[in-house]
Amino acid sequence: MTALLLAALVAYLPAPGSLLRRAAARTSTKAKEVTLSGTVTVKDQGAHAAQLVLHFPLSCKLDGDGVSLSVKGTSAKPSGTAEGTTGPALQMLQLACPLLAARGLPAGGAEEALRMAAQSAGADVTAGGALERLGDRVAYVLGAAAHDLTRPQLWLYKDTQAPARLIAQGGADLRLLEYGNPAGAEGFPRVIELWEGGQLTARFEVLEARGARSAGAEEEDDSGQ
Repeated sequence: MTALLLAALVAYLPAPGSLLRRAAARTSTKAKEVTLSGTVTVKDQGAHAAQLVLHFPLSCKLDGDGVSLSVKGTSAKPSGTAEGTTGPALQMLQLACPLLAARGLPAGGAEEALRMAAQSAGADVTAGGALERLGDRVAYVLGAAAHDLTRPQLWLYKDTQAPARLIAQGGADLRLLEYGNPAGAEGFPRVIELWEGGQLTARFEVLEARGARSAGAEEEDDSGQ
């Protein structure tokens, strides 16, 4: 019965373009900036207090003890220009920034930014999709077949279309977890992780958000229209 239900769901997967449009629609906001305060952990270096500032659109800055990283992109090149010491934390920020900070763009611009972010990571988002689970939540997969983690791919949570996972060429695996947690509010993940070779190499955990609740309220208003 489970196999039949999954087959039925897969048969009715939305087209990749439709999924990207839905993901882009949730980024509408009048807010200019959100600050996520928490801790950043880099492999073998322990956890340190840090702030992730998202300035809309497509600008992100991660500051903390011994960490000062920034990414500034455009719709055509959302991964943009990165500044700071190279390493897992910078790679995490560069992959995550266009997925978190595409807000404030026109709907077409946001859709293009998400598409280009996936394509710059090597994912062919025009390829057929699949359904997978990330923790206890179901996600749409763009760019690869189910259970194939060898190809670059973008995951979107099925219930909200929020970005869930981006596996890049070379194996870097970005995961955006625990949306809706009070610490990060509805519109942002509480945990951002970068995995490489099966190992967790960088992690940002949100303990407090400023500006996220107003952006989330706008998102709810838009979804109800």
